[in-house]
Amino acid sequence: MILSGQLRPSERLSEVTLAKRFGVSRTPLREALMKLEEEGLVVGQRNFGYTVTDLDVTKFCNLLVVREALDVCAAQLACEMATEEDLDRLRGVIVQMVELKETTNEAPSDAARNLDLGLHIHRVIVESTRNEALVRATDQIYQQLRLALWLEVLWVDLEHTDLDEHRAIADAICARDKEAAAIAARAHVQSSLKNMSKLQRIWAHRRAAE
Repeated sequence: MILSGQLRPSERLSEVTLAKRFGVSRTPLREALMKLEEEGLVVGQRNFGYTVTDLDVTKFCNLLVVREALDVCAAQLACEMATEEDLDRLRGVIVQMVELKETTNEAPSDAARNLDLGLHIHRVIVESTRNEALVRATDQIYQQLRLALWLEVLWVDLEHTDLDEHRAIADAICARDKEAAAIAARAHVQSSLKNMSKLQRIWAHRRAAE
C-alpha cells in the first residue's frame, strides 16, 4: 500500500483500521509496522503511532552525497584490506545478481531480492575494510536511504542495470585497483542521484492518479 501510493507520505496509520483491513490482531500488525520502520517505510513516534515516511528527494540527495564519500572510501580500503575470502564473497554476490537478472519476471519479490543483494554487496565491501567506524557510518546512511533505494529498484531500475555497476566495483576491488574502484563506486552513486528526479516524478504521478 505504501509503495503503490495508496498511503500518502506523512499519512498517519490507524492500527485499528489496518488490523480490520488485513484481518489480523494488533500484535502481528505492530510487529509488521516495526519491520516497516526498520526498512525506512514508516516512522514511529512515541504516543503518536506510525506515519508513512515522506519522500523527501532533497534529503535523499544529500544522503547520497555522503554515501558517495563513504562508498568510495570503502572501495579503496577494500582494495588494500580485503582477504581472499572477502573477494570470494564479493564474487559470490555478483553470481547471485547475475542469476537473478536471468530469471527475473519483474515481480515485487524479485525487486526485493535485487535490493537485498545490492545492500549485501555493499555490506561485504565495507566489512572487508576492517574499519568499524566506517561500517557504522555506512549502516546509518543506508538505513536512512532504505525507502529511496527500495523505490528506485521497484520503479526506476526495472532492468537491474545496477548489476553492471556493482560488477565494475567488484572487479576493481578484486584486481586491487584503487583508482578504478573509486571511479566505479562514484559512478554507481551518481546513477542513483540521477534516478532521484525520475523517482520524484513517478511518485507525484501516482499520488495525482489516486
